[in-house]
Amino acid sequence: MTKRVNDISIPSIELRADALVAVDRGDPYCDWAQLFPCLNELQVMDVESNHVIEDSIRIGSWNLERGKEWQRAADLIERENIEVLFLSEMDLGMSRSGQQHTAKELAARLGWHGLFAVEFVELELGNPWEIASPVESTNVAGLHGNAILSRYPLHKPWLHRFTQSDGSWWHRRFNEPRLGGRIAVGATLETSIGPVEIFTTHLENNQGPTERADALRELFDRRLTHLPSVFGGDLNTSTLNPRLHTDPFRERAELAIAYPDRFLNPCAYEPLFDLCHHHEFQWGTCNTKDVTQRPRERGYPKAPLGRIDWFFVKQLIAQHPKTIPAIGRDGLTISDHDLIVCDLLLR
Repeated sequence: MTKRVNDISIPSIELRADALVAVDRGDPYCDWAQLFPCLNELQVMDVESNHVIEDSIRIGSWNLERGKEWQRAADLIERENIEVLFLSEMDLGMSRSGQQHTAKELAARLGWHGLFAVEFVELELGNPWEIASPVESTNVAGLHGNAILSRYPLHKPWLHRFTQSDGSWWHRRFNEPRLGGRIAVGATLETSIGPVEIFTTHLENNQGPTERADALRELFDRRLTHLPSVFGGDLNTSTLNPRLHTDPFRERAELAIAYPDRFLNPCAYEPLFDLCHHHEFQWGTCNTKDVTQRPRERGYPKAPLGRIDWFFVKQLIAQHPKTIPAIGRDGLTISDHDLIVCDLLLR
């Protein structure tokens, strides 16, 4: 059961070390995950605010890749006049991001309300290139999750943890031992047309199209309401299941030659789009046709790139979608995902 908190519970270094030894020897993930209260907590960050939602609202969604560059991200968020922001891959107490609570820091810089929940308890320092250059030799908290930030109060906040996502496939195969799993975070906004449901999720890239659709189906079955709604996030619509391929990058390159539009327009290959259509969500007016993946200096992600970040709206008018390059004023990359933006008319 979800517990709303002012601050996320920080698991001890000793507990995280014990969990790593245990899952390395083959203990069930679920046995250890239940020892971490943070996995069932939803942090609510409130501020004094008199902002009133007028006749439209600008929303953004951004996989901010650990959130380490939150200060440079804030400049872009303010420049684009974004009012509600969905975030994924935000660190709390990780060496690779300076031990910061990156979602809380960004919310404070913007002066916004916020929600944060933990996807994963990270049992080591991160992926191979992060381990190669850690800021410190240990993580203070070792937490990684999703957030919603908003100029406006967030009512009736909730957390949903997907039942078929326990993080076990991430272990030694991908060199990122972790406990937890994929989640969705949501709330309602009070607007001139009444309450509007908003939520964000980060679907699994190391599962396939069927599993991603099943995750959304579970979320809709448990959380979808009759209200006007918008959701978005990094849905990882790669059209592939990497676990079924010995060389998924080569497979992608071959598919891009055979089907040039596959990774920019994955609707025919990812059943989650049909599922969304069945539930009266549309995506044509709230997304551009641009890629959202952005190669970093280390050369990853590799081409061919695709559009894997999306908005979906129901009973709302969406217009002016944009895909904003994740480049700071200094010309350096902020994240390996670009920022997506659109306007919602409240009428």
